[in-house]
Amino acid sequence: MSLKHALLGFINYGPMTGYELKKFFDTSVAHFWNAELSQIYPTLKHMEAEGLVEMSVDVQEDRPNRKVYAITDAGRSELTDWLAQPAEPEQLREPLLIKVFFGAALPKRELIQVLEQEVARHQDYQANLEHGLTMIGRFAEAIGLRRDALYWGLTIDAGLRVCRAELEWTQAAIHAIKGIDDSTFNLDPIDWQNMNVRTATDILDRLKATMPGLSATTNAPKVKEPVG
Repeated sequence: MSLKHALLGFINYGPMTGYELKKFFDTSVAHFWNAELSQIYPTLKHMEAEGLVEMSVDVQEDRPNRKVYAITDAGRSELTDWLAQPAEPEQLREPLLIKVFFGAALPKRELIQVLEQEVARHQDYQANLEHGLTMIGRFAEAIGLRRDALYWGLTIDAGLRVCRAELEWTQAAIHAIKGIDDSTFNLDPIDWQNMNVRTATDILDRLKATMPGLSATTNAPKVKEPVG
C-alpha cells in the first residue's frame, strides 16, 4: 500500500491540511497503517505535481496560513482504480517471533518474562481497539457518515481478531515453554558452535527439494501492521 492512496482516501472526504491528515491517521487507521508528517508533506507535493490533488492557501489573520489539499477528478479516479485492485501481500516481519526462535539462548525465566510483557501489551491494545469501536459509532453519528462507519468498523474488527489470536498464541507459548526442561536453555557458548553449518545447509537444500511448496513461504502475506 502506498501512502499516496491512503492520503487520497482521506482527502476524498473533504479538503484537508497535512496536519489534519496526520490527525485522522492517528485516530482512525493507526492500528494498521501509520504515517508521520515528515512523510505526509513530501507525498502531498508529489501528488500535487501528478495532478491528483490541488493545493490552495487559506489566509488567516491571527494564525499562519493553511495549505489545504483537495482531490481532483484524476485523484478520485486513481483512488477508485486502486481500491478495486487486489491487495498486494507483504512479507511478515515479527520481532517477537525472532526472539522466540532464538529463545534457547536465554535463561528460561527471561524468555517467559518477554512473553508475559507481550501478553500485557496485547491486553492493553485489545482494550484500545474495543474503545475505538465505540468511538467510531459516535463519530459517524455526529458527522453523518453512518455507511462509512460500517467499513471503518470492519478494520477495527480485523485488528481485534488478530490481537486475540496473538494473545492466545502468546499465552500458549508461555505454557509450552514453562514445560520445557531448563537444561535446554542458556547453553554454554561453545555448545552453539557444534553445528556443522555446511552439513546443515545441505540438509536444508535436500528437504526443500522434497517440499516444493516451502518456497511459497517467502511471499507469505503479512499478518500484522506495525502499530503506530
